[in-house]
Amino acid sequence: MEKAKEKIATLAPGRLAGLLSQGLRGHHPLFERDAILAAFELPDVPVAREDANEVGHALLTICKEPLPVARSAVAALSESARCSLIRLYFRLLDRAEEERSAVH
Repeated sequence: MEKAKEKIATLAPGRLAGLLSQGLRGHHPLFERDAILAAFELPDVPVAREDANEVGHALLTICKEPLPVARSAVAALSESARCSLIRLYFRLLDRAEEERSAVH
């Protein structure tokens, strides 16, 4: 178990590692359920240039700040940037799951 936590920590810095650990258990405290569902109803496209800075800033906040501050940063995103962040988060979760499986 400790090895899996180390792998997640290398995948995601700061507080994001803890959020990914929760996500692997099915708990996604950064996002509202409806926002997650909406993000996956849309076609998967690369992050738009105009959303990249917003997503990057939100990721830094998520890594460094407590959950309420991180949730506020997510809520302040434009809809398209939030969608991109949610999809990125779930890609990171997929990667974390792969890493966890490789350890076991």
